[in-house]
Amino acid sequence: MAGQKFPTDVKAKYVPYDNEHSEILKAGAPKPLDLQEELKDGTVIITAIPGAYTPTCSLKHIPDYIKNVEEFKKKGVKRVIVLAVNDPFVLSAFGKSVGYKDEENFVIFATDPEGQISSKLGDDYVLDLSSAGLGKRLQRYAAVVKDGEVVYLVNEDGGDFTDISSAETLLRKL
Repeated sequence: MAGQKFPTDVKAKYVPYDNEHSEILKAGAPKPLDLQEELKDGTVIITAIPGAYTPTCSLKHIPDYIKNVEEFKKKGVKRVIVLAVNDPFVLSAFGKSVGYKDEENFVIFATDPEGQISSKLGDDYVLDLSSAGLGKRLQRYAAVVKDGEVVYLVNEDGGDFTDISSAETLLRKL
């Protein structure tokens, strides 16, 4: 997938963080995330998680991205997008619960409806966990996208978490 355009034809949604809705159980209205606009100029980090509030996503994977926001900015990243199949309200609460509080919305917690965005990357980017009662989930993956083009894309085999999709690895790839 490196060298190809990141999929932008599926309309993701997210709930922007704002101080008025800073409590975990409060949320503003969802709004569309125009991936074509977000990705057209500059560098964007995209990371996908199997689900909000899953132990690894909540305790390690995404908190490391939050801790490294300033490092990403120093490296010229204009946005970090966290994708999951969860609805925008769940993702809003998840972002706040892992410590994200920034009205600039440098990190956006967005839906990948039924894994439609990720499936365009290939079969290795969506998990079918229906037999476990969880439905379609995203494979844990990370991408560096420059001017809409994928320059780095890796996925964690089977949804496990290793350093290949970590914030530290992505910082080294920039």
